[in-house]
Amino acid sequence: MELWTEYEGRTIDGAFPLKKLLLPEGRSAFFSTSNGKGAPTVIRLIAAHFDEEEILARWRGVEALGHPNLLKIEQYGQLVLDDTTVVYAVFEPADASLDEVIAGQQLIVTEARQLASSLASALDVLHRHGFVHEHVEPANVFAVGEVVKLRGDCIRETPEGEVGLDAKRRDVHDLAVVLLRAMTQAETLEVATKVQPLPVPFDEIVRNGLSSAWGLEQIMAALDARGPAASVAPASSVSNTGTEPSDAAKSSAEPASRRDKPEPSLVKGRFVPPGARTHFVMEDGARRSLPPAKWLAAMGLAALLVFWLIWHVTHVRPANQNPATQGRSAVGSATVSPGSGLAGTGHAGTAQTETGSTAKPASTGSSLAGKHPLPAQENAEAGTREQWRVVAFTYNHAEQAQKKVETIAQKHVDLRPEVFTPTGRAPYLVTVGGVMSRDQAFAFAQQVRRLGLPRDTYAQNYSGRRR
Repeated sequence: MELWTEYEGRTIDGAFPLKKLLLPEGRSAFFSTSNGKGAPTVIRLIAAHFDEEEILARWRGVEALGHPNLLKIEQYGQLVLDDTTVVYAVFEPADASLDEVIAGQQLIVTEARQLASSLASALDVLHRHGFVHEHVEPANVFAVGEVVKLRGDCIRETPEGEVGLDAKRRDVHDLAVVLLRAMTQAETLEVATKVQPLPVPFDEIVRNGLSSAWGLEQIMAALDARGPAASVAPASSVSNTGTEPSDAAKSSAEPASRRDKPEPSLVKGRFVPPGARTHFVMEDGARRSLPPAKWLAAMGLAALLVFWLIWHVTHVRPANQNPATQGRSAVGSATVSPGSGLAGTGHAGTAQTETGSTAKPASTGSSLAGKHPLPAQENAEAGTREQWRVVAFTYNHAEQAQKKVETIAQKHVDLRPEVFTPTGRAPYLVTVGGVMSRDQAFAFAQQVRRLGLPRDTYAQNYSGRRR
C-alpha cells in the first residue's frame, strides 16, 4: 500500500472518485466522494489482512437488519489496489454530526430524548443479533433529515462469555456518556450536576447507565412515557438475552421519524465525515489524541506500574530464556519465516533494530499488566489451535514496521510489540500481546485502544492462514 494521500484522484469500482483524504486511521481511511446520484458523501477504505470476507459479512449483517437508526451503507465491495486487497463502504449522505452540533450548544430535552431513543434502539437490535458497537461517541452519530443515525460499519461480533457481556455494558456506558455530553457539554456527572441536576428521565438514565446498573431495556422503558423505569425490574447487566422485548421497549424503539409527532431534529451544521475527530494523527505524524474520557487511566498509572513490576519479576522470564522467542529473525535478515513474529518482543523492555542492536526505551510509559496481565505467549504457542493476534498497524515494508515496533516499545514496554507476517512477505503487521485465545484477543484489543493505539486496532485469528 502507498500512503493514503497517494490515492486521491483515483476512482473506486469505476463509480466513486476519491476526491480528498479526510481521515487516515491506521489501516483504514475516509475520503470525500459522491454517490451514484451525484450527492456528496464519504467512502471508507480498509486494507484487508485476509479478513475481507469477515468485514463484508458484518456489513451484510447490518444491511440485513435494515434498522432506521443505523447509518446506511449504500454500497460496499472489495478490489485490489497496488497488490493489496481493499474493502470499501459508501455511506448515505448525512446533514450533520453530533460532535459538531454539541461543540457550540447543548441539546434541549426533546432533542436529547430523540437522540437517546434512536441510539438505544440501534444498540438494542445490534446486541440482540450478535454484534457490539464499541465506538458509541458523538463523532459517530449523525442527523439524516429528521432521523438520528449511528455508524454501523465499525461493529464487531460479540465475543463469548464475560468479555462479550463487558462489551455490551461498555456500549451502554458510552451511550450514557454521549447523552451527558450532549445535554451538558461536561465529561463527568459530578461536573454536570454542580449547577443543577439533569432533567427527568435523564438523571436516572445517565447515572444508572454510567454505573452499569441499567441496561438498554431499562433505558428505553424510562424514555417511554407509558413505561417508567420504576416499572422495570432492577437492571441485569444489559439487554442481551435475545428474548422478545417488552411492550415498553418496543414502543420506545420505534424510530422518531415514524411517530405521530416527530420531535425536532438535531441542528444541522457542516458535514463531518464518519469517524472524524477534532484531533487525529497521520500514520507517520506526531501524536494521536487519546479517546474522550480515557484520561482516567492515567490516574491509576502509579499503582498499576507497581503491580506490573511485581507481576513482571515473578511471572515473566527474560527474553533470552523464553523458548518461544528462539529462532525469530530480526528484520533485515536474509529470510523471513511465514507466520512468525519478527523483531522486538518487548519482554525485556527493549526493541531490536534491523542491525541487531538493542535500543533502550526512553520511558516505561503506561502499563496494562497490573489489572489486565498479558496472555502467556509460551502457553499460547504450545499446541493451542487458536492463533489470535492483536494488530495495530500495517506496512508494505518491513523497515517501516520495525520502526513502529521500536516506537511502541519505548512507550509501552509491556505490550510485546513485534512485526508479524503470515505470508513471509508484505503486508507486515505490527502486533501487540503475542499469540492468545479469541476472548483474550478481543479484550486486549479493547484495552490497548483505550491506551491510545489506533481505534481500528483489531483481533484476528491467523491459524491456518499461512499462504
